[in-house]
Amino acid sequence: MLNPHLKTAVSASPLAVAALSVTAGPRPPSRLPFRPTAAIVAAGALLIACLTLTPTTAPADEEENAWTPLGLIATFVDDPLRNAVIDWHYRTDDHQPDFAFRARGSNDEWQAVEASSERFPFSTTRSFARVHLADLEPGAEYEFRFGEGSNTYWLRMLPESVAEPLVIAVGGDTMHNARDFAEVNRRAMAYEPDLVIWGGDLAYADGREDRRSRWYDWLNTKRDTLIDESGRVVPIVVCIGNHEVRGGYRGGSDSFEDSDDYRREYAPYFYSMFAFPDQPGYGALDFADYLSLIVLDTDHSNPIVGKQTDWLAAALEQRADFPGWVIPVYHVPGYPSVRDYDGGVSARVRENWVPLFDRYRVRLAFENHDHVYKRTPPLRDHQPVAADEGTVYLGDGAWGVGVRATHDPETTDYLEVVNSVRHAIILKLDPEKIEVEVVSQAGDIVDQTTIER
Repeated sequence: MLNPHLKTAVSASPLAVAALSVTAGPRPPSRLPFRPTAAIVAAGALLIACLTLTPTTAPADEEENAWTPLGLIATFVDDPLRNAVIDWHYRTDDHQPDFAFRARGSNDEWQAVEASSERFPFSTTRSFARVHLADLEPGAEYEFRFGEGSNTYWLRMLPESVAEPLVIAVGGDTMHNARDFAEVNRRAMAYEPDLVIWGGDLAYADGREDRRSRWYDWLNTKRDTLIDESGRVVPIVVCIGNHEVRGGYRGGSDSFEDSDDYRREYAPYFYSMFAFPDQPGYGALDFADYLSLIVLDTDHSNPIVGKQTDWLAAALEQRADFPGWVIPVYHVPGYPSVRDYDGGVSARVRENWVPLFDRYRVRLAFENHDHVYKRTPPLRDHQPVAADEGTVYLGDGAWGVGVRATHDPETTDYLEVVNSVRHAIILKLDPEKIEVEVVSQAGDIVDQTTIER
Protein backbone atom coordinates (compact mmCIF):
# COMPACT_ATOMS: atom_id res chain seq x y z
CA MET A 1 0.00 0.00 0.00
CA LEU A 2 1.34 3.39 -0.97
CA ASN A 3 1.65 6.10 1.67
CA PRO A 4 -1.36 8.39 1.10
CA HIS A 5 0.52 11.27 2.68
CA LEU A 6 3.11 11.72 -0.07
CA LYS A 7 2.69 15.28 -1.29
CA THR A 8 2.22 16.00 -4.96
CA ALA A 9 3.63 19.49 -4.65
CA VAL A 10 6.19 21.19 -2.45
CA SER A 11 4.31 22.84 0.40
CA ALA A 12 6.67 22.75 3.37
CA SER A 13 7.53 25.95 5.15
CA PRO A 14 11.18 27.05 5.15
CA LEU A 15 11.34 25.97 8.80
CA ALA A 16 10.73 22.39 7.72
CA VAL A 17 14.00 22.20 5.87
CA ALA A 18 16.09 24.85 7.58
CA ALA A 19 15.80 24.71 11.36
CA LEU A 20 16.55 27.69 13.55
CA SER A 21 20.06 27.84 14.97
CA VAL A 22 19.93 29.90 18.13
CA THR A 23 22.42 29.32 20.91
CA ALA A 24 21.07 27.99 24.19
CA GLY A 25 22.49 27.72 27.68
CA PRO A 26 21.39 27.71 31.31
CA ARG A 27 18.35 29.73 32.24
CA PRO A 28 18.49 32.39 34.97
CA PRO A 29 17.18 31.58 38.46
CA SER A 30 13.95 33.53 37.88
CA ARG A 31 13.10 31.03 35.07
CA LEU A 32 12.27 34.00 32.83
CA PRO A 33 12.57 34.51 29.92
CA PHE A 34 11.81 31.06 28.50
CA ARG A 35 15.10 30.69 26.65
CA PRO A 36 18.27 30.21 28.70
CA THR A 37 20.50 33.25 28.72
CA ALA A 38 23.20 33.47 26.09
CA ALA A 39 25.63 34.84 28.70
CA ILE A 40 26.28 31.36 30.06
CA VAL A 41 26.46 29.58 26.70
CA ALA A 42 30.22 29.67 26.29
CA ALA A 43 30.79 28.47 29.83
CA GLY A 44 28.18 25.76 29.37
CA ALA A 45 29.76 24.52 26.14
CA LEU A 46 33.20 24.45 27.74
CA LEU A 47 31.81 22.63 30.77
CA ILE A 48 30.21 19.92 28.64
CA ALA A 49 33.42 19.52 26.68
CA CYS A 50 35.43 19.02 29.86
CA LEU A 51 33.09 17.04 32.10
CA THR A 52 33.47 13.33 32.66
CA LEU A 53 30.76 11.04 33.97
CA THR A 54 31.86 11.38 37.58
CA PRO A 55 29.32 13.17 39.83
CA THR A 56 29.10 16.84 38.88
CA THR A 57 26.09 18.16 40.76
CA ALA A 58 26.45 16.94 44.32
CA PRO A 59 24.00 18.13 46.95
CA ALA A 60 24.88 21.46 48.52
CA ASP A 61 25.41 19.96 51.98
CA GLU A 62 27.43 16.98 50.81
CA GLU A 63 30.11 15.97 53.27
CA GLU A 64 33.31 14.19 52.43
CA ASN A 65 32.73 10.42 52.44
CA ALA A 66 28.96 10.86 52.80
CA TRP A 67 26.95 7.91 51.55
CA THR A 68 25.52 8.36 48.02
CA PRO A 69 23.03 6.00 46.35
CA LEU A 70 23.96 4.23 43.13
CA GLY A 71 20.74 5.48 41.58
CA LEU A 72 17.93 7.77 42.65
CA ILE A 73 14.46 8.06 41.07
CA ALA A 74 11.51 10.21 42.12
CA THR A 75 8.14 9.66 40.46
CA PHE A 76 4.40 9.51 41.15
CA VAL A 77 1.76 6.82 41.25
CA ASP A 78 -1.53 8.62 41.75
CA ASP A 79 -1.83 12.21 42.99
CA PRO A 80 1.37 13.97 41.86
CA LEU A 81 0.55 17.03 43.94
CA ARG A 82 0.40 15.19 47.29
CA ASN A 83 2.02 11.77 46.89
CA ALA A 84 5.47 10.79 45.66
CA VAL A 85 7.56 7.65 45.32
CA ILE A 86 11.32 7.63 45.84
CA ASP A 87 13.57 4.73 44.89
CA TRP A 88 17.26 4.46 45.68
CA HIS A 89 19.76 1.83 44.56
CA TYR A 90 22.63 0.46 46.64
CA ARG A 91 25.09 -2.36 47.07
CA THR A 92 23.33 -4.97 49.13
CA ASP A 93 26.20 -5.53 51.55
CA ASP A 94 26.88 -1.89 52.51
CA HIS A 95 23.48 -0.30 53.17
CA GLN A 96 20.27 -0.97 55.06
CA PRO A 97 17.20 0.83 53.71
CA ASP A 98 16.75 3.86 55.93
CA PHE A 99 14.73 6.90 54.87
CA ALA A 100 13.63 10.09 56.61
CA PHE A 101 12.24 13.39 55.36
CA ARG A 102 11.03 16.78 56.53
CA ALA A 103 10.06 20.19 55.16
CA ARG A 104 13.06 21.63 53.38
CA GLY A 105 15.02 24.19 55.40
CA SER A 106 13.07 23.53 58.59
CA ASN A 107 14.26 22.44 62.01
CA ASP A 108 11.53 19.83 62.20
CA GLU A 109 12.29 16.36 63.41
CA TRP A 110 13.15 13.96 60.62
CA GLN A 111 10.18 11.67 59.89
CA ALA A 112 11.24 8.08 59.30
CA VAL A 113 9.35 6.14 56.60
CA GLU A 114 9.51 2.38 56.28
CA ALA A 115 10.90 1.26 52.94
CA SER A 116 10.31 -1.86 50.93
CA SER A 117 13.32 -3.39 49.19
CA GLU A 118 14.17 -6.00 46.60
CA ARG A 119 17.15 -7.28 44.67
CA PHE A 120 17.96 -5.64 41.39
CA PRO A 121 16.93 -8.04 38.61
CA PHE A 122 19.55 -10.74 37.91
CA SER A 123 21.93 -9.30 40.51
CA THR A 124 23.31 -10.82 43.70
CA THR A 125 25.10 -7.64 44.79
CA ARG A 126 22.70 -4.76 44.15
CA SER A 127 19.30 -3.90 45.59
CA PHE A 128 16.91 -0.98 45.60
CA ALA A 129 14.49 0.38 48.17
CA ARG A 130 11.23 2.29 47.74
CA VAL A 131 9.16 4.62 49.90
CA HIS A 132 5.71 6.03 49.25
CA LEU A 133 5.18 9.52 50.64
CA ALA A 134 1.57 10.62 51.12
CA ASP A 135 -0.36 13.69 52.27
CA LEU A 136 2.30 16.16 51.13
CA GLU A 137 1.52 19.79 50.31
CA PRO A 138 1.20 20.87 46.67
CA GLY A 139 4.14 22.98 45.59
CA ALA A 140 6.00 22.33 48.86
CA GLU A 141 9.64 21.32 49.12
CA TYR A 142 10.83 18.32 51.12
CA GLU A 143 14.35 17.23 51.93
CA PHE A 144 15.27 13.62 52.54
CA ARG A 145 18.19 11.41 53.40
CA PHE A 146 19.10 7.74 53.67
CA GLY A 147 20.43 7.62 57.20
CA GLU A 148 22.48 10.13 59.13
CA GLY A 149 25.60 9.42 57.10
CA SER A 150 24.08 10.09 53.68
CA ASN A 151 23.86 13.15 51.49
CA THR A 152 20.65 15.15 51.72
CA TYR A 153 18.48 15.64 48.65
CA TRP A 154 15.20 17.43 48.07
CA LEU A 155 12.05 17.24 45.99
CA ARG A 156 9.57 19.93 44.98
CA MET A 157 5.99 18.76 44.62
CA LEU A 158 3.95 19.82 41.63
CA PRO A 159 1.80 22.93 42.20
CA GLU A 160 -1.94 23.25 42.67
CA SER A 161 -2.16 25.66 39.74
CA VAL A 162 0.08 27.04 37.03
CA ALA A 163 0.04 30.73 37.82
CA GLU A 164 3.69 30.49 36.79
CA PRO A 165 4.08 28.18 33.78
CA LEU A 166 5.13 24.61 34.44
CA VAL A 167 8.38 23.60 32.72
CA ILE A 168 8.56 20.03 31.43
CA ALA A 169 11.39 18.34 29.53
CA VAL A 170 10.20 15.61 27.17
CA GLY A 171 11.92 13.03 24.99
CA GLY A 172 12.61 9.36 24.52
CA ASP A 173 15.24 6.84 23.42
CA THR A 174 17.59 8.11 26.07
CA MET A 175 20.90 6.22 26.06
CA HIS A 176 23.06 4.51 23.50
CA ASN A 177 26.09 5.79 25.41
CA ALA A 178 26.40 7.57 28.73
CA ARG A 179 28.14 10.65 27.35
CA ASP A 180 25.33 11.65 24.99
CA PHE A 181 22.70 10.89 27.64
CA ALA A 182 24.56 13.08 30.14
CA GLU A 183 25.01 15.99 27.75
CA VAL A 184 21.33 16.17 26.78
CA ASN A 185 20.38 15.82 30.46
CA ARG A 186 22.49 18.89 31.18
CA ARG A 187 20.86 20.82 28.36
CA ALA A 188 17.44 20.00 29.77
CA MET A 189 18.48 20.85 33.33
CA ALA A 190 19.50 24.34 32.19
CA TYR A 191 15.75 25.07 31.91
CA GLU A 192 15.12 24.04 35.55
CA PRO A 193 12.34 21.57 34.65
CA ASP A 194 9.62 20.70 37.13
CA LEU A 195 9.22 17.28 35.50
CA VAL A 196 10.94 15.05 32.93
CA ILE A 197 8.93 12.69 30.70
CA TRP A 198 10.69 9.90 28.77
CA GLY A 199 8.76 7.89 26.21
CA GLY A 200 10.53 4.54 26.35
CA ASP A 201 13.77 2.89 25.20
CA LEU A 202 15.69 4.09 28.23
CA ALA A 203 18.82 1.96 28.78
CA TYR A 204 18.58 -0.42 25.80
CA ALA A 205 18.96 -3.47 28.00
CA ASP A 206 16.18 -5.37 26.19
CA GLY A 207 15.08 -7.13 29.38
CA ARG A 208 18.21 -9.30 29.21
CA GLU A 209 20.33 -10.51 32.12
CA ASP A 210 23.57 -10.00 30.20
CA ARG A 211 22.76 -6.32 29.65
CA ARG A 212 21.96 -5.28 33.19
CA SER A 213 25.14 -3.17 33.31
CA ARG A 214 23.44 -0.80 30.87
CA TRP A 215 20.95 -0.01 33.63
CA TYR A 216 23.83 0.60 36.03
CA ASP A 217 25.27 3.13 33.57
CA TRP A 218 21.86 4.73 33.04
CA LEU A 219 21.23 5.07 36.78
CA ASN A 220 24.69 6.47 37.45
CA THR A 221 24.40 9.01 34.65
CA LYS A 222 20.92 10.10 35.64
CA ARG A 223 22.07 10.56 39.24
CA ASP A 224 25.08 12.61 38.18
CA THR A 225 23.27 14.89 35.74
CA LEU A 226 19.57 15.07 36.68
CA ILE A 227 20.12 16.27 40.23
CA ASP A 228 20.98 19.96 40.43
CA GLU A 229 23.75 21.56 42.46
CA SER A 230 21.41 22.18 45.40
CA GLY A 231 20.45 18.49 45.57
CA ARG A 232 17.03 18.85 43.91
CA VAL A 233 15.88 15.58 42.37
CA VAL A 234 13.74 16.18 39.27
CA PRO A 235 10.82 13.72 39.16
CA ILE A 236 10.38 11.59 36.05
CA VAL A 237 7.48 9.83 34.33
CA VAL A 238 8.32 7.06 31.86
CA CYS A 239 6.56 4.73 29.46
CA ILE A 240 7.66 1.40 28.06
CA GLY A 241 9.42 0.91 24.72
CA ASN A 242 10.59 -2.08 22.72
CA HIS A 243 14.08 -1.97 24.26
CA GLU A 244 12.62 -2.48 27.73
CA VAL A 245 11.25 -5.86 26.66
CA ARG A 246 12.92 -9.13 25.73
CA GLY A 247 11.61 -9.64 22.22
CA GLY A 248 10.48 -6.03 21.90
CA TYR A 249 6.81 -6.61 21.03
CA ARG A 250 5.40 -9.27 23.32
CA GLY A 251 1.99 -7.59 23.26
CA GLY A 252 1.74 -8.34 19.56
CA SER A 253 2.95 -11.95 19.76
CA ASP A 254 0.83 -15.08 19.54
CA SER A 255 2.23 -16.21 22.90
CA PHE A 256 1.11 -13.07 24.76
CA GLU A 257 -0.37 -13.70 28.19
CA ASP A 258 -2.28 -10.95 29.96
CA SER A 259 -0.74 -11.35 33.40
CA ASP A 260 1.56 -9.43 35.71
CA ASP A 261 3.97 -12.38 35.88
CA TYR A 262 4.26 -12.55 32.09
CA ARG A 263 4.99 -8.83 31.77
CA ARG A 264 7.55 -8.93 34.56
CA GLU A 265 9.24 -11.97 33.01
CA TYR A 266 9.80 -10.22 29.68
CA ALA A 267 10.36 -6.69 31.01
CA PRO A 268 11.96 -7.38 34.40
CA TYR A 269 13.83 -4.09 34.81
CA PHE A 270 10.95 -1.85 33.77
CA TYR A 271 8.37 -3.47 36.03
CA SER A 272 10.77 -3.57 38.97
CA MET A 273 12.32 -0.12 38.73
CA PHE A 274 9.45 2.24 37.94
CA ALA A 275 6.50 2.67 40.28
CA PHE A 276 4.48 4.27 37.47
CA PRO A 277 2.88 3.15 35.25
CA ASP A 278 3.56 -0.26 36.86
CA GLN A 279 1.16 -3.07 35.98
CA PRO A 280 -0.40 -3.41 33.49
CA GLY A 281 1.98 -0.95 31.77
CA TYR A 282 -0.35 1.94 30.98
CA GLY A 283 -2.11 4.52 33.13
CA ALA A 284 -3.00 8.15 33.74
CA LEU A 285 -1.71 10.88 36.04
CA ASP A 286 -3.83 13.98 36.71
CA PHE A 287 -2.02 17.12 37.81
CA ALA A 288 -4.86 19.07 39.44
CA ASP A 289 -6.95 20.58 36.63
CA TYR A 290 -4.14 21.69 34.32
CA LEU A 291 -2.54 18.49 32.98
CA SER A 292 -3.46 14.85 32.48
CA LEU A 293 -0.76 12.49 31.19
CA ILE A 294 -1.97 9.34 29.45
CA VAL A 295 0.89 6.81 29.33
CA LEU A 296 0.44 3.98 26.81
CA ASP A 297 2.13 0.78 25.62
CA THR A 298 2.62 0.28 21.86
CA ASP A 299 2.49 -3.53 21.72
CA HIS A 300 5.52 -4.07 23.96
CA SER A 301 3.98 -5.71 27.01
CA ASN A 302 0.31 -5.17 26.10
CA PRO A 303 -1.54 -5.31 22.79
CA ILE A 304 -2.70 -1.99 21.37
CA VAL A 305 -5.90 -3.64 20.16
CA GLY A 306 -8.56 -4.62 22.68
CA LYS A 307 -8.29 -4.08 26.42
CA GLN A 308 -5.81 -1.19 26.31
CA THR A 309 -7.75 0.73 23.66
CA ASP A 310 -10.96 0.17 25.64
CA TRP A 311 -9.18 1.59 28.70
CA LEU A 312 -7.96 4.58 26.67
CA ALA A 313 -11.48 5.30 25.40
CA ALA A 314 -12.81 5.24 28.96
CA ALA A 315 -9.95 7.42 30.25
CA LEU A 316 -10.53 10.05 27.57
CA GLU A 317 -14.29 9.96 28.17
CA GLN A 318 -13.68 10.56 31.89
CA ARG A 319 -11.61 13.60 30.92
CA ALA A 320 -13.97 14.92 28.25
CA ASP A 321 -14.65 18.00 30.38
CA PHE A 322 -11.15 18.24 31.84
CA PRO A 323 -10.25 21.95 31.74
CA GLY A 324 -6.52 21.42 31.21
CA TRP A 325 -4.24 19.65 28.77
CA VAL A 326 -4.73 15.94 28.08
CA ILE A 327 -1.47 14.61 26.60
CA PRO A 328 -0.83 10.99 25.55
CA VAL A 329 2.75 9.66 25.65
CA TYR A 330 3.79 6.42 23.96
CA HIS A 331 6.74 4.90 22.13
CA VAL A 332 6.10 3.84 18.52
CA PRO A 333 4.81 6.72 16.38
CA GLY A 334 1.58 6.68 14.46
CA TYR A 335 3.18 9.19 12.12
CA PRO A 336 6.76 7.97 11.66
CA SER A 337 9.48 10.30 10.45
CA VAL A 338 11.90 7.49 9.55
CA ARG A 339 10.16 4.12 9.43
CA ASP A 340 7.49 2.83 7.06
CA TYR A 341 4.12 4.58 7.36
CA ASP A 342 2.42 1.19 6.87
CA GLY A 343 4.43 -0.56 9.59
CA GLY A 344 2.14 -2.74 11.68
CA VAL A 345 2.49 -1.00 15.05
CA SER A 346 2.23 2.50 13.55
CA ALA A 347 -0.87 1.43 11.63
CA ARG A 348 -2.46 0.06 14.80
CA VAL A 349 -1.79 3.35 16.60
CA ARG A 350 -3.56 5.23 13.81
CA GLU A 351 -6.43 2.77 13.55
CA ASN A 352 -7.15 2.44 17.28
CA TRP A 353 -5.90 5.52 19.13
CA VAL A 354 -5.89 8.39 16.66
CA PRO A 355 -9.70 8.31 16.17
CA LEU A 356 -10.02 8.68 19.96
CA PHE A 357 -7.57 11.60 19.97
CA ASP A 358 -9.69 13.19 17.24
CA ARG A 359 -12.97 12.54 19.04
CA TYR A 360 -11.80 14.00 22.33
CA ARG A 361 -9.88 16.89 20.75
CA VAL A 362 -6.46 15.99 22.08
CA ARG A 363 -4.20 18.88 21.11
CA LEU A 364 -0.74 17.34 21.64
CA ALA A 365 0.67 13.79 21.70
CA PHE A 366 4.26 12.61 22.18
CA GLU A 367 5.70 9.84 20.01
CA ASN A 368 9.22 8.35 19.99
CA HIS A 369 11.19 5.41 18.54
CA ASP A 370 12.53 6.83 15.23
CA HIS A 371 15.66 8.60 16.61
CA VAL A 372 15.09 12.06 15.12
CA TYR A 373 13.07 15.15 15.98
CA LYS A 374 9.72 15.63 14.28
CA ARG A 375 6.71 17.90 14.52
CA THR A 376 3.56 17.34 12.53
CA PRO A 377 1.05 20.00 11.56
CA PRO A 378 -2.24 19.71 13.44
CA LEU A 379 -3.80 16.50 12.11
CA ARG A 380 -7.36 15.26 12.10
CA ASP A 381 -8.43 12.09 10.32
CA HIS A 382 -4.75 11.84 9.28
CA GLN A 383 -4.90 15.08 7.32
CA PRO A 384 -3.49 18.56 8.07
CA VAL A 385 -6.13 20.91 9.46
CA ALA A 386 -6.36 24.34 11.05
CA ALA A 387 -4.41 24.93 14.26
CA ASP A 388 -7.45 24.70 16.54
CA GLU A 389 -8.91 21.57 14.95
CA GLY A 390 -6.29 18.85 15.22
CA THR A 391 -3.56 17.09 17.18
CA VAL A 392 0.14 17.96 16.90
CA TYR A 393 2.39 14.89 17.19
CA LEU A 394 5.81 15.75 18.61
CA GLY A 395 8.99 13.86 19.31
CA ASP A 396 10.25 10.67 17.65
CA GLY A 397 12.81 9.97 20.34
CA ALA A 398 16.42 11.12 20.01
CA TRP A 399 17.42 12.18 23.52
CA GLY A 400 20.69 10.26 23.70
CA VAL A 401 20.87 7.85 20.76
CA GLY A 402 22.32 7.70 17.27
CA VAL A 403 20.16 9.62 14.79
CA ARG A 404 18.84 8.58 11.39
CA ALA A 405 17.90 10.04 8.01
CA THR A 406 14.28 11.24 7.83
CA HIS A 407 11.46 11.24 5.34
CA ASP A 408 11.39 14.37 3.22
CA PRO A 409 8.91 16.86 4.74
CA GLU A 410 8.44 18.44 1.33
CA THR A 411 6.87 15.24 0.04
CA THR A 412 5.24 13.92 3.24
CA ASP A 413 2.22 15.97 4.21
CA TYR A 414 2.08 14.81 7.85
CA LEU A 415 5.57 16.16 8.58
CA GLU A 416 6.11 19.86 9.19
CA VAL A 417 9.56 19.88 10.81
CA VAL A 418 12.19 17.14 10.98
CA ASN A 419 15.78 17.22 12.17
CA SER A 420 18.28 14.39 12.66
CA VAL A 421 19.66 15.64 15.96
CA ARG A 422 19.79 14.55 19.60
CA HIS A 423 17.56 16.88 21.58
CA ALA A 424 15.28 17.63 24.52
CA ILE A 425 11.82 19.11 24.02
CA ILE A 426 11.12 21.85 26.56
CA LEU A 427 7.51 22.74 27.31
CA LYS A 428 6.36 25.84 29.09
CA LEU A 429 2.77 24.99 30.00
CA ASP A 430 0.02 27.29 31.21
CA PRO A 431 -3.78 26.96 31.04
CA GLU A 432 -4.10 28.61 27.61
CA LYS A 433 -0.99 27.59 25.69
CA ILE A 434 2.12 25.45 25.56
CA GLU A 435 5.29 27.07 24.33
CA VAL A 436 7.66 24.52 22.80
CA GLU A 437 11.40 24.95 22.43
CA VAL A 438 13.65 22.14 21.22
CA VAL A 439 17.29 22.29 22.28
CA SER A 440 19.93 20.09 20.68
CA GLN A 441 22.84 18.34 22.37
CA ALA A 442 25.07 21.12 20.99
CA GLY A 443 22.85 23.82 22.50
CA ASP A 444 21.17 25.01 19.30
CA ILE A 445 17.44 25.77 19.21
CA VAL A 446 16.18 23.53 16.41
CA ASP A 447 12.45 24.27 16.64
CA GLN A 448 10.02 26.60 18.39
CA THR A 449 6.26 26.67 18.27
CA THR A 450 3.21 27.49 20.40
CA ILE A 451 0.18 25.26 20.79
CA GLU A 452 -2.96 27.04 21.93
CA ARG A 453 -6.11 25.55 23.37
